Amino acid sequence: SILDTSNLVTAAMGQQMLQVCIALPSGRNENLSVPKSSKVGDLKVLAQKAFGQGFVKLVTVEGQVLTPSKSLDAVGIQDGDNLVAIAQQTKLATTGEAFALWCCGGHGLVTWGSANSGGNSSSAQEKFIRVREIQGTGAAFAAILAD
Repeated sequence: SILDTSNLVTAAMGQQMLQVCIALPSGRNENLSVPKSSKVGDLKVLAQKAFGQGFVKLVTVEGQVLTPSKSLDAVGIQDGDNLVAIAQQTKLATTGEAFALWCCGGHGLVTWGSANSGGNSSSAQEKFIRVREIQGTGAAFAAILAD
């Protein structure tokens, strides 16, 4: 099926568009249209919406995991390319009054609850790259990062 990307099309008037087919390992696929100047993260957001999966990573048919901050051009994505969307398992940690949600190897962490117990991680988001594990104590979280 074709995902409605009218907002992107309106924002990218006059830009060349790329058609990219993204498939889940189950075989379900979506044909998405994005401006050629887009980043991998833009395509990732469209894929997440299309598949109803909050956490996915995009992988080329050659097995290259695509970095969300890079442009589609920089990673070699061309019109008509096929990608695989891998759904990542989310994990949860808790403190006495807060929660943390992340994906192993992901580039983000969501926290909520009491700010005094780790529920506000907004000032440290740039440090949560390649999170392998989060451990909660009574009043704080500790992140274990991949090398």
